[in-house]
Amino acid sequence: SKATVSVLYWIHKVMQSPNVPTISEIVIPSLPSVSPLQPPLMWEVVSFEEEPSKPVPRTKFSSVMYNGKLIVYGGGVAVTFYSDLYEYDFVEGRWRCVQVDTEVVPGGPCKRRSHKAVVWGNQMIVFGGRTRRMQLNDIHMLDLDTYEWKKKVPREGAAVPCPRAAHTACMWGKRMVIFGGDRTLGKEQMFLGDLWSYNCETSKWREMKRKGDVPSKRLGHVCGVKDDTMYLFGGYNGSALNDMYACDLRHGMWRRIAYHSLVMPVSFAAMVEAREDEALYMFGGSNTDMNSFADILYKFDCKTEEFEVVKSLGQKPMKRLGHALEVWGDKLVVYGGCCSGYFDDMYVANTRVRSLKEVMAHFIVSSNIPYGGKQQVTAPVARRLCSPVPILSSASRSPPLRGTLTFPTTPISPPILPMVGPSTPLTPA
Repeated sequence: SKATVSVLYWIHKVMQSPNVPTISEIVIPSLPSVSPLQPPLMWEVVSFEEEPSKPVPRTKFSSVMYNGKLIVYGGGVAVTFYSDLYEYDFVEGRWRCVQVDTEVVPGGPCKRRSHKAVVWGNQMIVFGGRTRRMQLNDIHMLDLDTYEWKKKVPREGAAVPCPRAAHTACMWGKRMVIFGGDRTLGKEQMFLGDLWSYNCETSKWREMKRKGDVPSKRLGHVCGVKDDTMYLFGGYNGSALNDMYACDLRHGMWRRIAYHSLVMPVSFAAMVEAREDEALYMFGGSNTDMNSFADILYKFDCKTEEFEVVKSLGQKPMKRLGHALEVWGDKLVVYGGCCSGYFDDMYVANTRVRSLKEVMAHFIVSSNIPYGGKQQVTAPVARRLCSPVPILSSASRSPPLRGTLTFPTTPISPPILPMVGPSTPLTPA
């Protein structure tokens, strides 16, 4: 633990000193708060029984949360690209295909993947991505109440970012901020490191100044904004990265964040992120050779600027990249992606404790405490201490909602679509 390592370090320093102080003279520095009994997340599988309208497995799509709905657009598998639009309603527990092909919808975007989408008011803004032949730099806005598209065309001669894929996009007030990405031309791979903002009210782009300790060019990284600070982690620029930066968006001033805690995230590209209040969650990704995938969930505290590995129980999501990680209320949602195949599964976990009963169940399982004096508590036994909980409770609804989360008593493998097409290595873009 952090406390043990710190104490051993100070004992070592004291014993090396020529003037060994007495016990009363030794001052142990204050240690970061450690909560060993903090219960881990309990992951649960969302069942899609008899769901004919659910999306096919996919990766490198875009996703946003809006009014209790997960909105999924585009993506693909192997050499296939999609231009369909789906919503999953967490209240109803149902998938709905909103648009089969956005290319035939007025103002709709073409087939693409490795693009990004953000929410501004009731608008979903889609930027960039790639088709089979090229990268894109177009902007399409979707009214999430009426599902009507509008293509935003910049005025002639206006400054716009170059086409790109596998970049990041996040909202800062009324502005969408993008950084980096992939600008491959033919066989030559080109990494980007520019910073742009798009004013959603005036529909104008502006390249932002970069000062200080500027991060290297990269793709497949993650970003999140807290107040006026944008945090950037990892990515790929020929090798996977695990560096962390903060940018004051008001002045374009960058600084690299030093890791002071014992938890330092491994180098992974193509992770996904989700922000919750003062924290940034990161999950999944792939390492340098792009053949080793991760299932580690990290939490970055924006106040202390330190990482921690979030312990997990239950039916955890498999290793993957190109998936969605979203925050809905006090829940984390993981959907889709790819590893050895392509997924259409969904997992949900509460980021806050729901009851003392659940805390005790977590503690019993993680500590291997004998149950009833004779047997060890297995995961299914402990899970029965926590009755299945609907994703969203509603006193006015009876019978229970569809999409109810359950604790499986036997391992369940997520639906996997076998790889098709030419055998090519997976890349962040």
